[in-house]
Amino acid sequence: MSILGKGNPSYSFAPVTGTVHHFRSPDDVIASLDSDLESTIALVASGGTTFLSPILGRLGGIVCLDGTLRSHLAIVSREFEVPCLVGTELSEDIPDGTEVTLRIEEQTGVVASPDTETGSDVSAAWWEYIRRVGDEIAVKDFMVDVTGAALEALISEELTDDRLDDLVQHMGRAFKPELTRRSGFTSELFPMLPYMSLSVIEDFHSYVDRIRVIEAAVPAEELGRRLREGPNKVSPLWIWMIGYHFLCGRECLIQMGTIEPGDHREDIRTVVDFWRRLTLAHRGDGTLDYKDAGFTNRYLSTAVVEELVGAATVLDATTAKSLKRLNATVSGYSFLYFCDSRVGICDSGPYPRPTGNRQTIVRDYLSLGPSSWAYPWTDDLDPPYTGLTMVLTFDRSKFTEFEINDWGTTFTEPDQLLAVVDEAAVYGYRADGTRELIAPEDWPSVAADLSRCHMGLYQKFATMDRSDRILAATTMYTSGLRPFAAQAGVTDHVDWEMSPKTLALYPDPFDDDDKAAAIFGGALVAHDMPGSFSPIRPNS
Repeated sequence: MSILGKGNPSYSFAPVTGTVHHFRSPDDVIASLDSDLESTIALVASGGTTFLSPILGRLGGIVCLDGTLRSHLAIVSREFEVPCLVGTELSEDIPDGTEVTLRIEEQTGVVASPDTETGSDVSAAWWEYIRRVGDEIAVKDFMVDVTGAALEALISEELTDDRLDDLVQHMGRAFKPELTRRSGFTSELFPMLPYMSLSVIEDFHSYVDRIRVIEAAVPAEELGRRLREGPNKVSPLWIWMIGYHFLCGRECLIQMGTIEPGDHREDIRTVVDFWRRLTLAHRGDGTLDYKDAGFTNRYLSTAVVEELVGAATVLDATTAKSLKRLNATVSGYSFLYFCDSRVGICDSGPYPRPTGNRQTIVRDYLSLGPSSWAYPWTDDLDPPYTGLTMVLTFDRSKFTEFEINDWGTTFTEPDQLLAVVDEAAVYGYRADGTRELIAPEDWPSVAADLSRCHMGLYQKFATMDRSDRILAATTMYTSGLRPFAAQAGVTDHVDWEMSPKTLALYPDPFDDDDKAAAIFGGALVAHDMPGSFSPIRPNS
């Protein structure tokens, strides 16, 4: 890779590639007002913002030959989240039309020519990233430009023993702090640690055979590409769970002394590689988790986001209150539907809007009635829609902190996202997969219908005894591959029965909350390993 210059990055941004255009006078700016500037890297001499202000938020990136991190350009580019280097020293002048990549290497901004970057360069940088440790919660800047042919080459790589171990350790380091940062595993209805332990162990026992059936029909990377086409197909969270829940099950069995860390290497490779290729193809930018991408996931294309936002309503006091009530109602219903877990709700984004500090989150409620998950407690539910998508637009500058974690949950400071949302659209899905816009005046009736379904579902769960609730919740989690099998058209070819090996662990030890907590916590958190997951090879 040829380095053309170095400067100070105004903030920590992902690599961006675009075409250089010099802006030397206001006439140059005015002449570009009607142009598509998303892939334009502006090259300017001055760090003042007023010069570029009419187009600054639309640019793909900025290279400024003077200025500091306290200059106006650095400050405003951070607010717009436009990649920017200030105080840049170029090795030679860069002509208009030159394709360059802006990236950050060891906290230094780099202007590089992408022409000499090969697939092997990307691969080496990507695996170096995987091996890095990160900060106390395993955050580490992702500075690899993985697009186009390089992404396809990365997907097609063989997952060797060394790479498998590196990847499992990366996943373990990412997972352990998130497990400690999340809320406690408690529920008045569902004994959570018993069912979570049983679920991940069942995933370890069953996922290999189920994945092989799905993979034989549609490769993981093709599934990932299909699922990028629109919202509410399969949640990124369920993709994430394929790799992480499987490895959690492995760790619980190691903790119980049932298996050794070196056992089942080929099974581990099968599942982790399926997850890796599915995730890379779905996210499309080389990252594997929200955390990798700075606590974001922007898998939807600009065209899809624009279509979703295009029908949004500017909220007034009445519609804002109605939206909050609908969101609260469907959120509570979804938690119950998925046995007091958050896996039926997933946010993606935030997607930058064309002007100002505005951003959009796309919030999916994945299932509200009978669905491909085939949960027996949903057979007689009759909600007005099988799923909902909320498109929520807001001013990002209203928040001092903003993240979407690997569970697809948005956390902000201040902590009321919907209090800041000023423009929204709500879409409902019919059983045939068609999507329709729900008018704001209909939001209260949808909420009322879901409240009715909620009460019926609550009464159904309330009549179950403890054992039935544990097994129902275990069924909920261990059905995670069903939507992928449905996408691949092989639902009827997969054995969905629970493994006898898993059933043998109930009721002893997993009808006991304390025993389950000791196994689950001891396996994933309460140990001296740097991450949650044991190395595949003992000496790793």
